Amino acid sequence: MVSKSLTYDKFRFGIIDDEDTLKDTFRMRYEVYAEEFGFERKEDHPEGLEKDDYEDDSVHFACINNNDSVVGTIRLVLNSDKKFPIEHAVETTFIGKKPDRSKIGEISRLTVSKDLRRRKEDGMYGVESYLTKKEGGVLPDNGTIPDEMQGRKNPIIVLGLYQVMYHESKRRGITHWYMITERKLFYALKKYGFLFHQIGEPVEYHGERIPYLGIIEEIEKTLIKNNPDMLKIMLTGLEEKYHPPFFKEDNE
Repeated sequence: MVSKSLTYDKFRFGIIDDEDTLKDTFRMRYEVYAEEFGFERKEDHPEGLEKDDYEDDSVHFACINNNDSVVGTIRLVLNSDKKFPIEHAVETTFIGKKPDRSKIGEISRLTVSKDLRRRKEDGMYGVESYLTKKEGGVLPDNGTIPDEMQGRKNPIIVLGLYQVMYHESKRRGITHWYMITERKLFYALKKYGFLFHQIGEPVEYHGERIPYLGIIEEIEKTLIKNNPDMLKIMLTGLEEKYHPPFFKEDNE
């Protein structure tokens, strides 16, 4: 089902390593993108599987529950002669020296099962209840948290998927992430220390979507400075030879 996996609570995260699990992710993507939100036309996916031309050029990750069902997925699109999806969607700039294209991956198709987004304020990723209204969420902008929202857990599905994707990026020597998404996901990631930079103007595609660039070394350094416990969590399960050298030095 998934390899190089991590387990948190009742969820297992890892790289999809068989066709049946991959098909389940396409089916869940169809349920969310076509049936629930109407982002994709059902007639374009007659088999009930949401796929595009980049599936064979991607590393696919899944979150599996204790019933062995796929409840979350994300993919990392690798360099190919098709260019990255973001390059077909918007004009972008690059921050810093641009590496060889083989060191860039594009994060896309983050999907969380509707069954795990049961609260009325939960949106597509289930992160709205962790964000203020000005960030695209539901919390008051004055910093207060209503009693009924106290004690909520972190968005474990999103964070777990990003963790296993980070691990595989390090193993493959990927240093930069492209991402084009809603502003609210940018704020949710920023809340936990994952800093992305806007690299182009917003585009309209099923609502406003914004192009971002994440520099993995910068994210690691930001975490070690501002949230070292989160970096320790992110490194859990990753072979030590892929740990950032400054993390090792600071913990000798």
